[in-house]
Amino acid sequence: MKNVIVSWSGGKDSAFVLFKLMRNGEYIIKGLLSTTSEETKRLPIHEVSTSLIQEQATSIGLPLFEVSLPSNANNDLYKKTLKKQFDQFKNNDVYTIIYADLFLEDIKVFRDQLLSEVGMIGEYPLWGRNTSALAEDFISKGFEAIVTTIDAEKLPSEMVGKLYNKSFLENLPEGVDPCGENGEFHTFVFNGPLFQYSIPFSVGETFETVSGRFLHVEIHSS
Repeated sequence: MKNVIVSWSGGKDSAFVLFKLMRNGEYIIKGLLSTTSEETKRLPIHEVSTSLIQEQATSIGLPLFEVSLPSNANNDLYKKTLKKQFDQFKNNDVYTIIYADLFLEDIKVFRDQLLSEVGMIGEYPLWGRNTSALAEDFISKGFEAIVTTIDAEKLPSEMVGKLYNKSFLENLPEGVDPCGENGEFHTFVFNGPLFQYSIPFSVGETFETVSGRFLHVEIHSS
């Protein structure tokens, strides 16, 4: 059996890949890894608070390893900080990071190069999956998620804050990936077969980042 850490965004793809691993007897899951902002205490782009990410980890029953970076961190600082965390994983006999990437080759190349520099590897159990089938599979397994972020250039504003369900998929504009793999939207999973209990939250106001390019909905622990 192989010790692994799962890269964790709190969204549907990372939740689904973790679900798959937990049903596979070949892996010992040692924890979840999230990258957060020092200033906002949120996951960048997703803009979900770290307290909610921690609540997910608690409900799942796994430790959360948080790598915190300043918002103006350059690529060198990003890599240096992650490598430091990777070295700690290796000290605990973990040499593999699991990612939920589906088909963006440049991201995969970046991850694999960074891991190779510290003697580790990445695995991508969902790589190449048909995203329409994957979205339907996620929903059919009983997962529940809310859309926390949309790219306002690709989706109408009223779609932020919606539940990620069949109705949401049916109303996606033409050309938008059903898993949002091109960054069209991001989600927060609050219930499903991974969780010992549903994550309690309330929905607040919407807000913008990147000069209005991304629209987010505030979700609060409750």
